[in-house]
Amino acid sequence: MQRRTFVLAALGMAGMPGRPRPMSTADFEIVHPRIRTGGEVHAAFALAVLDLAMKTANATYRIREADVAMERGRALAELADGSSINLLWTSMDSRAEHGLNVVHIPVNRGLIGYRLFVIRKDRQAEFDRVQNLADLQRLTAGQGLGWVDTDILRDAGLKVETSSTDTLLAMTRAGRIDYYPRGLIEAFPEMEARGESGPELTVEKRLLLKYRSDFLFYVGRRDPALASTIERGFAGAYKNGSYMRLFNSHPYIQNALAQADLRERRVIELDNRYLSAADRKIPAEYWMEWPAAPRSR
Repeated sequence: MQRRTFVLAALGMAGMPGRPRPMSTADFEIVHPRIRTGGEVHAAFALAVLDLAMKTANATYRIREADVAMERGRALAELADGSSINLLWTSMDSRAEHGLNVVHIPVNRGLIGYRLFVIRKDRQAEFDRVQNLADLQRLTAGQGLGWVDTDILRDAGLKVETSSTDTLLAMTRAGRIDYYPRGLIEAFPEMEARGESGPELTVEKRLLLKYRSDFLFYVGRRDPALASTIERGFAGAYKNGSYMRLFNSHPYIQNALAQADLRERRVIELDNRYLSAADRKIPAEYWMEWPAAPRSR
C-alpha cells in the first residue's frame, strides 16, 4: 500500500526569527503505525493536536505512516527498538512507559476514559435496569487485546472477554458478550462508519463508565528531543488558548459530546491503578470534568 506522507512546516527557525527555513528540510522525521481502514476519523484529531503542538513550538517536521498497522503491544515494542516508528498515541499505562519518552498531556482531555457501551439495539431495556457497579458485574464486557482498559475493568470485578475489534463487534451482535465499552469519542464514529453493515448494534443511551485515562503521545527512546518539543508546544498551545479552540471546534470531539448527551447518563466511576506518578501529577486544567450526572459505584 502506498504510504501517505505529510509535510508540515512552520515558518522560521526556532530561536532565529525572521530567517526562512528551506522547505526541503525539517527538524524532525516522525513515523507512526499505519492507520487501519476506518481509523482515519480517530487519527484526525490526534494528528491535528500534534501539528498544533509542533507549530506552537516553532518546529518543522515530516510525518508518514509505517508500512504496517500494529497492535498496541507491537507498536510499543517498536518504539523501544526504534527501527520502524518513533511516535504512537495510545492509552496511558505506567507499565508501557519504561524506556520511552512520554508526553504527559492528555490528547483528548480524558474522553477516552469516558466509556460508552456498544450493545445490541434490542437490549437497551436490560441496560436501563443497571443502577450501579454491582448490576454491571452481572454482565460481560469485551475489550481489545493488550488494552489497559481490560485490567481496569477486571480490577473493578467486571467480567471481560478480549479479542480484536471486528471480532468484538461480532461477539456483541451474537450475544457472546453483553457490551463493548469504547471511549466517548470512539463509539459514535465507529457505529456511523459501519452503517448498514451493523444495523443490530447501537450506542447504549443511559450509562457512562468513567475512569482517569486518555491517549498520550509515546515517543521512541531514541528521540527525546521530539518528545520535549511536542510537550513544549502542547503546553504552549494550552497557554495561548489554541488547544482549547481546537478542542471546542473540532467535529470529532464536539459531535461525540453532542451525541453522548452526558446530562442523561448515570456515571459509574472506577479506579485506574495503572497511572504512573507523572500521570497522577497532570494538572487539572488538562482534563475535562463532567459533574452534572448522578454518580454510582
